Amino acid sequence: MNSATPCRKINNDGVRSQYKEGRTKTNMNIKQKTTKGRIALLTVIVLLLATLLVGCGGKQAKVELTISETFAQADGGNLTAEQLKNTATLLKTVYDDKEFDVRDMLIAANRGHDMLAEGFDDSKIDPNTEGGADRVASALKVLRRANEKAGDAKISEENFVNLNEKDLQALVGCIQTKVEIEAKSGLWDGILRAVGTCLNWITTYLGFGSYIVGICIFAIIVELLMLPFAVKQQKNSIRQAQLRPKEMAIRNKYKGRTDQVTQQKVQQEIQDLYQRENFSPYSGCLQLFLQFPILIALYQIVIDPLHYVLGQSAGISVALNSYYTAARAAGGLGFQAASSTIELLSGTGISSFEGIQSFQYFTNGSAVWESIKNLALPNFNIFGINFGLNPSFDRFDWLLLVPVLTFVIYFFSMRLSRKFTYQPTQQEGATDRQTACSNTMMDVSMPAMSTFFAFMVPGIIGVYWMFRSVIGTLKQFIMSRVMPLPQFTEADYKAAAREMAGKAPKVQKSERAGKVRSLHHIDDEDFDDTRDRALAHKAAMEEEARRKQEEKAKKSPFAQTEMKKDRADEAEKKEDAAEVSADETEKEDGQK
Repeated sequence: MNSATPCRKINNDGVRSQYKEGRTKTNMNIKQKTTKGRIALLTVIVLLLATLLVGCGGKQAKVELTISETFAQADGGNLTAEQLKNTATLLKTVYDDKEFDVRDMLIAANRGHDMLAEGFDDSKIDPNTEGGADRVASALKVLRRANEKAGDAKISEENFVNLNEKDLQALVGCIQTKVEIEAKSGLWDGILRAVGTCLNWITTYLGFGSYIVGICIFAIIVELLMLPFAVKQQKNSIRQAQLRPKEMAIRNKYKGRTDQVTQQKVQQEIQDLYQRENFSPYSGCLQLFLQFPILIALYQIVIDPLHYVLGQSAGISVALNSYYTAARAAGGLGFQAASSTIELLSGTGISSFEGIQSFQYFTNGSAVWESIKNLALPNFNIFGINFGLNPSFDRFDWLLLVPVLTFVIYFFSMRLSRKFTYQPTQQEGATDRQTACSNTMMDVSMPAMSTFFAFMVPGIIGVYWMFRSVIGTLKQFIMSRVMPLPQFTEADYKAAAREMAGKAPKVQKSERAGKVRSLHHIDDEDFDDTRDRALAHKAAMEEEARRKQEEKAKKSPFAQTEMKKDRADEAEKKEDAAEVSADETEKEDGQK
């Protein structure tokens, strides 16, 4: 003993270093599952936010203003070509100023409206009627205000001080853009348009023109297409459930020991079990990740039916949004910016955009109207509620029920789905109360997040989420009946424990060879050179515990009586076992 101790002290630093490295690798394996789960959840949130930002912000962006390099003096104008160019460059400099819409104000001035006049109220202007204000004076006020906001790009007022009506019309022509009528798309946009065409056919012929009915039928079709992946996921759950007895055998082996080192060893042995059985707990996640592009695609299609469902160009969607939000003095409709094209169309209808023909934002407004005037929009209403609009407290209508019902349906569908799917084994040290608290947090946080998004998207998106949640739960219920999870008895768990106990020495002998053993000596029974000593130490500890119990029992007459009774019972059991063994021996002799 004295000679062995110094050697252990000499190698202690090296052993600790190797053990620390092994412990780090084990920690990485243990945290792998949790990390992947968090990454998946964060991916869902990021994709949803990105989708909302793209969908809500992309359609409201202005068309880029480009100024020609060559300018000619306007016929009958006072400004030279150079002065026109400098003034047009000034307009481009402040074009994106959100607090000063130079395009609206200059076009309004050209239509006889002074938007910078004191007390001007755009809501009282008739967009189809020109005003009586001095066009040139109103335009000069706009140019001077733009020059103040230009900062370092400020120009001399000599470039526009001699402006007349011909020069004003030339400047308006500089800020006009041409709408792309023909639809041009890349690969992703082409895929979305193909899906939108299918949705249009479903809405027209199967949904009787109702967009909500059509999108619900579309959700059923998507679930049917995803059925093979759902079957694979169910098989993966069944396979994991089949390994539950062996997993419980590993956990029971270290039952009651909740220190970090022991828990690391438990997780490592479970991972080794999965590897031996060729099972991956992540092989059933494919269906979840396949839902991401479907969710993004469907969201884009639903919020812009003009482009994806009805086949119009993306430029027309932007043009209608510009006309919808432009000031009434400039010839627009003067509404607040819509969050999506579906809200824009469902709120006004196609007929409201007839005035785009004379709208001075575009050079081909008539072509835009010719392209859309005969379109048959799907019906966004059901039971008198317009589901193309976003739920809002400003209107306080029945549409506010969509976020509320989204929370309720998601909450109960998650709780029901948990009953139909396999639930991982509870870790050692986790109480039932902790597990219930964790499940409750998940049951509340996920529906709450969906409710938050339901306020930011058209009501029809919330209806789709609710309907898809219901059919998803129904599908999981059917899968649990067609492909039920295995159920185990106490005998199955005992058989698995005996099997694992029989295989453990072989596995440990092959896998532990050359590896650093634990400094806590929790795995001494797994190695050949320390197994006998560990078992002897264990037996000695049990004998010592029995001896102390006997000494304690001698001091109490009641305990002595119980001890004598226990010894008598043990003796009786040994006699019964001996008689059974003798009977079996006689039977064997008789058969021979």
